[in-house]
Amino acid sequence: MIFQVCILLTFRGRSNSNVKMGVQEAMLSKLKAVGLDKKERVGHGDLKRASILVPLFFRSGRATVLLTQRPRRMKSHGGEVCCPGGKQDEEDGGDDLKTALREAEEEVGLKPQHLRPLARLQSVESKNNLAVTPFVALVDPPEMAEPNQLKINAEEVEDAFSVPLSWFLDDGNLDSIMPMEWRGDEFLLRTYLWDDPESQKQFKIWGLTAHIVHSVAEIVCS
Repeated sequence: MIFQVCILLTFRGRSNSNVKMGVQEAMLSKLKAVGLDKKERVGHGDLKRASILVPLFFRSGRATVLLTQRPRRMKSHGGEVCCPGGKQDEEDGGDDLKTALREAEEEVGLKPQHLRPLARLQSVESKNNLAVTPFVALVDPPEMAEPNQLKINAEEVEDAFSVPLSWFLDDGNLDSIMPMEWRGDEFLLRTYLWDDPESQKQFKIWGLTAHIVHSVAEIVCS
């Protein structure tokens, strides 16, 4: 299956580490090939800016994505699952990557020195008319992305959890899928229900977050 490359086999002896490192580097090279150059849709240059960070790390040899849930009391997107991110501030100097890195540190305590930016995806327009730029970064060392190691900003984040990237490519994990048109583009609106084994909570992953994470999974795991 397409997602099998994201799942590493277990090997005995010294070669185990070498095999894992080789597969991991091969996966990361696919993101590096996407590059960090600007990928802007026509008309997005006139919109207000926002950026998100898709933090990847390896857990037991599997590519894993860190996600957060916004506090339910928030008026904007309250209770929704998302990636760290937010609107661009003046201090970012118009730099979309700086916005993504700043927001990741503010929300979950991921420091820039522990993040290796790998890819910049095409900007998307949010329902609030923001040009949202997704960046994918590797968390190194990986333990810095473990939910119990994060410094959660309770004003912006209610929960943090992680999901193996390959999980998003198994259609059996979809709760629903439907075609949708947005700003002249057609895409599939996916909804997932993730039963988190660590917190024993269920998280609904849908909308823009599901679209972006699924896109990253297709790049890394194909």
